[in-house]
Amino acid sequence: MYFWQFGPPKKTYKLLRSVVVIDGTFLKERYRGTQLTTISIDPSNHIFLLTFSVIDLKTIESWTYFLDMFGSDFYGYDTRFIIIFDRNPKIINVIPKVLLFVIHAFCAFQISNNI
Repeated sequence: MYFWQFGPPKKTYKLLRSVVVIDGTFLKERYRGTQLTTISIDPSNHIFLLTFSVIDLKTIESWTYFLDMFGSDFYGYDTRFIIIFDRNPKIINVIPKVLLFVIHAFCAFQISNNI
């Protein structure tokens, strides 16, 4: 597993909107695996990539690692934000255990496309 984070988190997150979107996509062809990302919107309404990770499979362990690495920068830092994600049962089980300080919600667009 690989994990990348951009910028000093405490300074960076203060400038962004308090909504974070988490998603994963499959890598094909030569690059096998799954890419997990967290993004937010900056004050100029541009997408800002916060973190990403490349993993072998979408498992509970890989989601736990990814969200734990993402959330570790917020411990002891008074911030609350909303996490939006699809209805992936692995994420649903991991977020309340790892990110205790966030409010989580489902993405209506992804839900409507999956029904």
